[in-house]
Amino acid sequence: MNKFIHKILFFDRTILILTLLAVTALVFALIMSVYTEGVEKTNRALRSQITEMTSLREELVALKDFVGSKEKKIGLTQVSGIVPALEQTLSSLGLKAKVLRPLEKVKIKDYSEEGAELEIQDTDLNSIVNLLYRIDSDPVPMKIKDIAVRSAFENPDKLMLKMTVSLLSK
Repeated sequence: MNKFIHKILFFDRTILILTLLAVTALVFALIMSVYTEGVEKTNRALRSQITEMTSLREELVALKDFVGSKEKKIGLTQVSGIVPALEQTLSSLGLKAKVLRPLEKVKIKDYSEEGAELEIQDTDLNSIVNLLYRIDSDPVPMKIKDIAVRSAFENPDKLMLKMTVSLLSK
């Protein structure tokens, strides 16, 4: 009888151990399933971030090229100031300035902005347009801050131009 009880207990222990192993394997499989789902979710989020970063990288490369070309434009032409640059532009167009005086120089981080006031009298609209185009397309980085165009009282075909121009430099 003692052997019979021992056999049942041993048999029950085997079933108990097998059941415990099966439950452990089931819990492990469940935990791994939840873990892999979390990893897949993280992977999808990272892939979307990579896609976004790739598009941002392309924008950054385009912006860097644009800034590089502007810096190269600044570096190519070494002008001693805004007044000589404007005099050179005016002389190439055959214009004479009545007033051409420098204004204050403002420093912003690595760059400086030097302004000048320009006044031209008795000119026509074509000359003004040519001057504006030349300032815009000149390799010297200039920008027009202010502009006023008025017609003369005696001769309405002749115009007076008054503007403020800035030179940007490193």
